[in-house]
Amino acid sequence: MPPKRKTSKSDAKRLAKAVSKDKAHSRIRRARKNPVRPKPVGHAGRTLANERDVSPLARLMGALQAEKIRFQLIGMSAAIVQGVPGSTIDVDLWIDLPERQYIRALNIAKAQGAETVRNTVVELSDQTLVNFVYKVTGLGSFASEIRKAGKISFHGLKVAALSLASIRKSKLAIGRPKDLTHVQQIEDTLKFKKAEKS
Repeated sequence: MPPKRKTSKSDAKRLAKAVSKDKAHSRIRRARKNPVRPKPVGHAGRTLANERDVSPLARLMGALQAEKIRFQLIGMSAAIVQGVPGSTIDVDLWIDLPERQYIRALNIAKAQGAETVRNTVVELSDQTLVNFVYKVTGLGSFASEIRKAGKISFHGLKVAALSLASIRKSKLAIGRPKDLTHVQQIEDTLKFKKAEKS
């Protein structure tokens, strides 16, 4: 075994220099790890957050619009968004298709993750019930009613909503006790709106 050589001052300096150089290289190697990882492009985080914020109902209505299937919000859902106090357990969408083509709306809903409850009723992933309607009692054609419909903001989308006068007319024609209660609520709201304008 060769005898141990004494470490001179110059050796110690060289050693210290080598150690600090090695530390610097090590820091560079560590610092390079992050930039090599793929980075999100643009505002991907915000886009994903926005998609998560979109309700299943908005996705369904957006899919109907994308398929060029006209629809309008009717019933108490339409009345409530126009200022009528009340509540409802489902959302009624009047679809501009012949009734025999109801399967088209169902297939679009299924593609959005909905489950069929009845022929024209689906349950969305958040348990919202949507009723596809093809003819409304007491009213004329879809085309004649959509001309009178207002555009409202509903779940972040601009959609057509049946006028309060037409909702009232339809509910009078159906005539169930709950419909007659709704008629009174709609009439009160119409009176209030009229008084506000005068």
